Amino acid sequence: MLDSHAQKHHRNLDTRIGSVVGRCPTRLLVLLVLFFFRAAAAFAAAAPQASANFEQEWAKLIAAAKQEGTLSVASGGAPSRQYRPVMDAFTKKFGINVEVSTGNAIDTVNRVLAERKAGRYTVDVALISVRENQQRLVPSESVMPFAPLLIHPEVVNTSLWYGGRHWYGDKDSKFAFIYHAAVEDQYEVWFNSDKLKEADILSVKKQTDIFDPRWKGKIQGQGMGDPSGIRQMIDSYFEPDRGPDWVKTYLTSAGVTFSDDRRILETWLVGGRFSVQFVSTAEEELRALAKKGLPVKQVFLPKEAGMIRAAGSGCCISAFANPPHPNAAKLFVNWFLSKEGQTLTHMMIPNIDRSSLRTDVPVGQVVADQQRKPGKQYTFPDAEPGIGAKHEEAQKWIFKIWESRQK
Repeated sequence: MLDSHAQKHHRNLDTRIGSVVGRCPTRLLVLLVLFFFRAAAAFAAAAPQASANFEQEWAKLIAAAKQEGTLSVASGGAPSRQYRPVMDAFTKKFGINVEVSTGNAIDTVNRVLAERKAGRYTVDVALISVRENQQRLVPSESVMPFAPLLIHPEVVNTSLWYGGRHWYGDKDSKFAFIYHAAVEDQYEVWFNSDKLKEADILSVKKQTDIFDPRWKGKIQGQGMGDPSGIRQMIDSYFEPDRGPDWVKTYLTSAGVTFSDDRRILETWLVGGRFSVQFVSTAEEELRALAKKGLPVKQVFLPKEAGMIRAAGSGCCISAFANPPHPNAAKLFVNWFLSKEGQTLTHMMIPNIDRSSLRTDVPVGQVVADQQRKPGKQYTFPDAEPGIGAKHEEAQKWIFKIWESRQK
């Protein structure tokens, strides 16, 4: 049965079709015109109805979420440091308090899984890396399929996302939704500009050049106890101009001094204890220090293959099974992934070193090297089915190498 709005469209349509038929010389053309007008009318009648249905569902969801009053978010390092202004905007808009965990992804997941094992379900949403989702949250059945939560037209419309699709970082392509990605078509290097000149860094023509004896004792790097440190080594393992042998040399015999504490690394570099960090990630604080005039500088080296990557915990969102606040979780997921939510991540996070996979949000404070070039095609290995198992094998191998250097 058609509602009165649709019936009116069809009555008007029949009048127009009759006029066309009266003038038409062929039966085929009549049929084509009939098909076209009926399809257009059906679309016109359905669109307002679909919009009205969403608005009603959205209003009910907001009311139910307000009744719950709270949203609990388990986050890794980047979101815990950066997303407070975004969460405050959600609270201001909907009147729902947001509790966000602090610390790195490994510690956060350890706590959440221990609570769930004890029968305590305290967290609604995870802002956690692909690696932690793939290796721990998904196998433990702690997260639920993500797509059924999506109802906002701006979110479900895949034409508004990079590549015309939604991207997932788990092997089943249904749990860890990737909303931000980092452009990695160059290697980023940070150095102390009092100790080295930019030309010194640019003299590195291939990645094995950093193993030249002239660099020994001058290089610092993130240890494998830092989630970003292990992620960089996993990425390097698969880079065509690095690879397993490069990773082994870097970790064991290149004379690199490592720390899991990023504040210590920043202090070392600013103070000149070490001159250069050839493998760098989560460097928003270094950018801020450089803007303040401290002697740290960024330079880029060419990379053989350009790609985008799911960058740490600031890339992905997943939803916990048995959430304590299911309506608040659903509301947040849809708002956060909408144009408004993703725009705020670009506008409210200084020196953000990744960008939304939405194609309709302004650049905001995304640093220049992380802005995808229009029309350029990038590979996206983190979203390939089966890449999780390969990453897990690489990680085991890397940790074995790392532990061997401690003996």
